[in-house]
Amino acid sequence: MTIDLDRLDEFEGRIASAVQARDGRMRQELAEFVGIPTGFNHTPGLDALRKLLAGRLEAVGATLESMPGRPRPGWIKIRTGSDDPEAAAVAEDVPPMLVARHAVGDGQDAVRFIICGHLDTVHDPHGPFQALSEDVGGLAHGPGVMDMKGGLLVAITALEVLRELGRPLDWTVALVPDEETGTYFSEQALLQVAEGHDVGLVLEPALPDGSLVVERMGSGAFMIEAHGRATHVGRAFAEGRSAVLAIARAIIEISALADADAGRIVNIGPMHGGQVTNAVAHHARCWGNVRYRDEATRQDLDRSIRAVVDRLNEEMKAEAEDPPRLVAHTAFIRAAKPSTPEVMALAETARAASEDLGHPMPFAATGGVCDGNVIQQAGVPTIDTLGVRGGGMHRPDEHVQLDSLVERATLFAILLHRLDRDGFGGRSGSGRSIP
Repeated sequence: MTIDLDRLDEFEGRIASAVQARDGRMRQELAEFVGIPTGFNHTPGLDALRKLLAGRLEAVGATLESMPGRPRPGWIKIRTGSDDPEAAAVAEDVPPMLVARHAVGDGQDAVRFIICGHLDTVHDPHGPFQALSEDVGGLAHGPGVMDMKGGLLVAITALEVLRELGRPLDWTVALVPDEETGTYFSEQALLQVAEGHDVGLVLEPALPDGSLVVERMGSGAFMIEAHGRATHVGRAFAEGRSAVLAIARAIIEISALADADAGRIVNIGPMHGGQVTNAVAHHARCWGNVRYRDEATRQDLDRSIRAVVDRLNEEMKAEAEDPPRLVAHTAFIRAAKPSTPEVMALAETARAASEDLGHPMPFAATGGVCDGNVIQQAGVPTIDTLGVRGGGMHRPDEHVQLDSLVERATLFAILLHRLDRDGFGGRSGSGRSIP
């Protein structure tokens, strides 16, 4: 990475040099992180990665706490398409969220940061995609290398470098174990930890062009189940009440609630109904995901889904005796994350730092969600996509651009330094520059 040092102050130049000196070490550490399988709520891997990171955070002066999550409702589907017996066995266990806190002695004016990352990935811990592999094009492939093992490494490297250079900061690191399955376990704990901080920073990977996401939709989950009456198709077909037909009606009507232009997305899948073809299905279920641009749209979606189910139940009562019955379950976990003036002020600070390092940083909005939604819901202005650059996220070709490790760790460290020095969120700032 080539940096124009004329655009950095003396201390920031020292940050850049210190991170650059870690390039080879970071690549080795990335291989170690990626080699620990943490997909599908794989508790042994989550425990191993949490222990590794806890040791490094403790070494930079943090005090550690493990925060348990809350039970997940049984209807929420957290994994599909896997025959992994271990994942199935631990699916109901709640891995703790690791919280590391570091305070400065004269912290009244110091900006209080909450830095968030997640330990889990979407990759099968027993599948063929297991280890980091580098190619000649400056890429490294591996499960979760982009989302977000690379981002975790960016954050811990930045904190270690700032510590080595004698730069005191007030920060909390929250490492979530279940972001990829919706942060249902950890949501309440993360909301509690986030309260009282001034700035939220999340290490989700950058968009392909390096863009910083400044606005995100909210997200929720739902499940519709149908209860019918099972009968033999040949002997008593007319006496049966098909749960599959009832769920099909619900799928069609609930899907019609989508209006992407109005900031309302509804997607249904997977679904399951019946067991054999020669019996009328007595039970069927479908799962869905919704995205919404604001709280009013969230409330409207919740009401509309339940209204469809209520209306279809009334229609089926009029059509037959003892008809199938539909039941709706909903959970709206991640609130929408708007681009408030405070968020845009953070984004402009990040953009200026990135440009000073020679990298443009466009802004973008997305329908994707992350733990930044949760932190901002707690009243903390938050920016995310501060992690590595790469591609193939959530796919078997997931990869990272290796030169972005140094680039993004340098950016993250300088961003922390500038926000604390200059002040944010009502804090006047420490005024610290060169320790």
